[in-house]
Formats: sequence, C-alpha cells, structure tokens
Amino acid sequence: MIGKERRMSRLFVGEKKRCLLSPLDHGGWLGPVKGLDRPAAIVQQVIAGGANAILASPGFFRAAAAALTPHTGLVLRVSLTAGLSAQSTQETPIAHVDAALRLDADAVAVSVFFGRAGDLEIYRWLAGLIQACAPYEMPVIAEMMPPDDRPFDPAAIAHAARIGMEIGADVIKTNYCGDVAAFAEIVQAVPVPIIIAGGPKTTADGATLQLVKDALQAGAAGVAIGRRVWQAADPQAVTRQIHEVLFDD
Repeated sequence: MIGKERRMSRLFVGEKKRCLLSPLDHGGWLGPVKGLDRPAAIVQQVIAGGANAILASPGFFRAAAAALTPHTGLVLRVSLTAGLSAQSTQETPIAHVDAALRLDADAVAVSVFFGRAGDLEIYRWLAGLIQACAPYEMPVIAEMMPPDDRPFDPAAIAHAARIGMEIGADVIKTNYCGDVAAFAEIVQAVPVPIIIAGGPKTTADGATLQLVKDALQAGAAGVAIGRRVWQAADPQAVTRQIHEVLFDD
C-alpha cells in the first residue's frame, strides 16, 4: 500500500473504514477562543478520546507537534478565514501541496462557501489545487458548503457536494441535512466518502451523538465535529462518546 491509498488508510480506519476527524482549524476565524487557546493541550485531549485524524493550519500543527502521535492522520488546511477582515466571505489560500508534503500530511483541505462573494474564485483555486496534488498522490478534502440561506436543504447540500466530486475531490465535508433518507440520497449521488460537519456548539451531548448516529445510518463515512467537542467541558469525554458510536456500534 503506497501513495494516496496509504494516506487514505490513515484517515478512514477500522473495519468500517470510518473517520473521526477533529477540526481544530477555527483559530483564524474565531481567534484564540477557549478550547483552541492551547493547541498542544486540545490535541492531546482529542487523541486520547479516540480522534484518528486532526484538521489544522500549518502554524497550529507546528505549535502542537509534540502532542501528535505517529498514527495520527494529519489534514492540512491550506485555506483560512481571516476573521478580522471585512472581506472574509471566503477563505484565503495560505499554503499548497508542498507544505503538506513537508508536514507528511495525509490530505489537504479547502472550504468553498457557495452564495457568498468570491465563491467562484476559491472554487477555481480548489480545482487547480486538486490537479497540483494529483502527481503527489495527495488526497484533497473539499468542504463544500451550501448557501447560507439554505444550510440544511438536501438539494443545496447535494448540489454543493456534487460540485466538489465533479472536480475531483477525494473526500467531501458538508452539512448533514437532518433527515436520514434524504442524506442517504446525497451519499448515493456523490460517490466519494462524505464527512459531516458538526455545526454550532450545543450543550446537549445527546444531540451530537444522535447527529452522528443518523449520519452514519445514511451512509456518511465519518464526522468532523469541532466546536461541540473543543468547547465542551470535557473534550476528551465527548470525543470518546463519538468514537464509540463510530467504531463500536
């Protein structure tokens, strides 16, 4: 096993080939908020809870390097939202495939927020990145987000996800629509692994676990739950609960 197949095997693990991706990439957008203000500490907690992969920026990975294990999948965010900018409707490219290779990353990740200014520009950049990653067997995770006025509309989610698949993304990250049957149709129409985003923080751990269960029933290949984990009172415990749903059920 070599190249892209080897990298993907570190992201999708276990008998069911699922991914518990811990997205710790919100710092550029939200700043050093509680939960992300100590990079190494939060990495230690989510890995101890069972996260098999981390999504973060180049600087975050450097800050948390000592907490990473040899078996942890690394997903490098190569675009970032500058939350202080008045023009931050889309993420800005900050790195390329060479940075991922130096990091020994298992994938790169880019977000496209459809319906916002600049969506076509970042979409074009993503398409170019996919072509640049191909010779190096570097997987690309495309976070394809539907318009803000239809964040959970199945048709909008399906369309956004399909656009990412059409340009060659290896994995799609997007919203879960809230309906098992409708999301199952999305999974069937987008034949690459789909990871669901976690959405805003909630104080109800049960709601998070039900979200995970429903998405898996619909055919999702994994989850990328951020604020619901790293803003929890006990991120390790919440991660462990999600891990049990993903891999033990």
